[in-house]
Amino acid sequence: MIFTSEANVLVVDDVEAIRNFLRMVLGKSGFKNVDVAKDGDEVIQKSREKNYDLVFLDINMPGPDGLCILRWIRAKFPKTKVIMCSSNHSTEIVEEAEGLGATGFVRKPVVIKEFLSLLDNLQLDVAS
Repeated sequence: MIFTSEANVLVVDDVEAIRNFLRMVLGKSGFKNVDVAKDGDEVIQKSREKNYDLVFLDINMPGPDGLCILRWIRAKFPKTKVIMCSSNHSTEIVEEAEGLGATGFVRKPVVIKEFLSLLDNLQLDVAS
């Protein structure tokens, strides 16, 4: 799968400002179908209604945390690319997320240049 402007993207974070910021950046990068969710329960509900090609998933959220939701996504939608996002970017957390099948990791606070670089690299990886 090559990500195009038609890809279905889901941004998941319990902080509304971060959800809106990432949705705006993705929109300005050409993605037309960007949804948001505030927690793991909302991810499950939205994923029953739409298949997502790419998910940006916060690790620390109320309810099921991001690692739990990553496991769920891997079991139900193995082709979905998942980029984990957290202010806790210890080696252990990053390795655990990668071990569970995360495609990449974004550190908070999100730096636009790094975020866009990750998107570009993801597209190159997918296209190759």
